[in-house]
Parts: sequence; structure tokens; C-alpha cells
Amino acid sequence: MWWLSVALYATPVQPLDHTTDTSEPVEEPAPSDDVSDCKDGVESLKNGVLGLEFFLQDRKDYKTYCPYEVWKQPKLEIYKKKPMSYLPKNCKGEKI
Repeated sequence: MWWLSVALYATPVQPLDHTTDTSEPVEEPAPSDDVSDCKDGVESLKNGVLGLEFFLQDRKDYKTYCPYEVWKQPKLEIYKKKPMSYLPKNCKGEKI
């Protein structure tokens, strides 16, 4: 196996071809100093994160506690609009 380390050491390293992006730069909107814009952005971000947490927790709880019950999980967008659990009432984590 010593020959493998010699072969790797002796192999010349070629630099990667760096391609340059020739597309036009995308202009981003200027940050807003308006408190209501910031508040709306934070609220949207908070709902998105909470919605994702509920979505993933519902999926896990459904598989764990009531996989034989018929339930179609709502889309993630529904969870983001109104962050809450959408599991059926008789399928919650308290039951073991």
C-alpha cells in the first residue's frame, strides 16, 4: 500500500477551471427603516418557522401514535398561514 501514497503524492494537482458568471447582477431592494415593514417580515418569518415545526412534528406524531388512522396531512403552506397542529383530536402525543 506504500505505493498508493507515493502515487498520490507524485500526481500533479491541476487547478480547477474557474468560470466567471457573466449574467447581470441582481439588484436587491434597499433595506427598509419602516417599523411596520420590519414587523411584517419578522411575523412572516416566525410563522414560517413555527409552521415548519408543526408540520414535521405532526408527521412524526402521526407515524408514532396513529399510523392506522386515515389522515391526509395538509400542505406546508397551510401550516405557515396558521401555525398549529392539524392532527386529528384522537391522535395526539399524550396517548401511548
